[in-house]
Amino acid sequence: MSEENDKIKMATESEQIQDKLESTTLIMRKKDSRPESNKVLDDTWAELTQDWQAQPTAKTDIATLVKRTRRRTYGAKLCFVLNILATLAIFIAFFYGIYQGEWGEPVNIYLGFGSLLSVAFVYFEMKVRVAAWSQLCDSPEKAIDNAISSCESSMKYMRITQISLLPFLPLVNWFIYTLAQTSTKAVLPAYLIANGLMFVVYIVVDYLYRKRKKEHQQLVKVKLA
Repeated sequence: MSEENDKIKMATESEQIQDKLESTTLIMRKKDSRPESNKVLDDTWAELTQDWQAQPTAKTDIATLVKRTRRRTYGAKLCFVLNILATLAIFIAFFYGIYQGEWGEPVNIYLGFGSLLSVAFVYFEMKVRVAAWSQLCDSPEKAIDNAISSCESSMKYMRITQISLLPFLPLVNWFIYTLAQTSTKAVLPAYLIANGLMFVVYIVVDYLYRKRKKEHQQLVKVKLA
């Protein structure tokens, strides 16, 4: 009986020792797995960081920006000169019609009001352009500032163009109506052509305005970055 009890006791102790060994082994495995898990996380984070750093970032080509601003400035100056020449041509035609009496009253009135509108347009264009041109330079350090100023000048010029169409629209329609009173030709095509042309001009100018505005916003973001 005593021998049987000793065997049972030894078996129980053996099971307890085995359970302790298994528990210790499990704990050791968990401890060993934590550094591995941390290492995997560290390696994954390092790869993500490298991928993020390798992503392409938006860069500004200063040389291209300077050339584009210079090219637009030349174009704006040419446009300004052409507007001045057009205004002078309208004045010459008006005074010629007044002194020679060859154009007739409707044409003289149209040229007279047209010349005044043209002078007002050139005056405001001059204020906008000169203010922008006085700040321009070819320094690479000022490339973004110059491009922003050029965009702002272009947007103001386009708004002036759109506003100038408002008084010009009734003037053109009055002129066509007056000429139609002494003509036997159909007046509808003339109305359609004149108003359609001004509508197209307005749409094109509005498109260019939105394009410059978008470019202006991008340049401001680059400057603030």
